[in-house]
Amino acid sequence: MKKSIKTLFALSALLFFAGCSSLQVTEEVIVNQNVAGVSISSKSTATQAVLANAVVYFEYDKFNLTAKSIQALKGVSDLMARNSKITLSIEGHADERGTREYNLALGQRRAESVANYLITNGVKRNRLIVKSYGEERPLVLGSNDSAWSKNRRVELK
Repeated sequence: MKKSIKTLFALSALLFFAGCSSLQVTEEVIVNQNVAGVSISSKSTATQAVLANAVVYFEYDKFNLTAKSIQALKGVSDLMARNSKITLSIEGHADERGTREYNLALGQRRAESVANYLITNGVKRNRLIVKSYGEERPLVLGSNDSAWSKNRRVELK
């Protein structure tokens, strides 16, 4: 009986989240193929994984999670399920194009999409600190596709 209730709950949750428009998955295009996701092995300690500074990259003017991003986030959600003492800072960023206000809002939407994925996968909201820096903290200086693609990101720390 308990197993069927769990199954029913899981199916209900899946249907609910499938209908949510805030969790969208798209294909990913990164100009520089040297950009890599973070995978967390079962041998990693919680501290090492958090300090690895997982990064999720986004398309221009988008906040949808990509298939590659979800792979990195699966490892993070698994890690957080194993260690309930971890709190993550989820920091959204944008490239320099657009107004300061628009980029702050876009960085926030990106950070929230990562937080929503983690919450969907069992992480409690009170373990996540979500913030946006917009264009204020570029990872790479430059006004070209390579720099912009690296600056459109969410960092998990």
